[in-house]
Amino acid sequence: MSCTPASRRIVLKSILQTGFTLSAANSIANATVGAQDEQKSENIVPPKFNGDETVAYWPGNSIICHIDKKSSAFMALLDIHRRLVHDGVTHRVAALPPASYHMTVFNGISYPERRTKFPTDIPRDASEEFCNQWFLEKLKKFDLGCDLPFRMHAMPLALQTNPYNILLEPIDAVENKKIRTLRDRLAKVLNYRLADHDAYRFHITLNYFYSKMDRDEEQRHLKLHQELAAEFLARV
Repeated sequence: MSCTPASRRIVLKSILQTGFTLSAANSIANATVGAQDEQKSENIVPPKFNGDETVAYWPGNSIICHIDKKSSAFMALLDIHRRLVHDGVTHRVAALPPASYHMTVFNGISYPERRTKFPTDIPRDASEEFCNQWFLEKLKKFDLGCDLPFRMHAMPLALQTNPYNILLEPIDAVENKKIRTLRDRLAKVLNYRLADHDAYRFHITLNYFYSKMDRDEEQRHLKLHQELAAEFLARV
């Protein structure tokens, strides 16, 4: 599975243009939502979807790579999407639209989490627009410093335990060094290094949840997720 390159400059331009607009759940779902009250607790991470099945207000930015829509991986993901919509616990599972399928290369600022995760050179009360432009200015002269595409494959089925995602890993040590080095350079230029930076697990997010499942629903969904992950591994 890979991200198809054109040239470093064109690809970087594409990453910058899409990564800062598609990473927020409200943008992914093409929904227009009004601002909500500021998060009252520093220890509670707000959901990306509400219990009434509406999209939560979750602005943010990230650097991402879309899954090639002509690839076998994308075709397999389309079938996974259909299963999630029709066979899943539909009143709990918010299946993401296929147009949003991507792998995050580098997590940017998530504004609902700004109290605990924020660059040290930006005021914590800075506006969303200011933060986006701050990052963009830093990235204007940034060179990827590596050849694309990023070559990834799904992790073994026994490790596919996250009910949100298909977990990925680089295909070999060379590819791992390439993408990890890029992430290190991005962290340095953006002055933004999260706690899980070194251990970050690449993934394709399939769904979120509208609300907490009961035990039976949870077991049903985990069973379905394992079936879908196995199908993905077999096909891609």
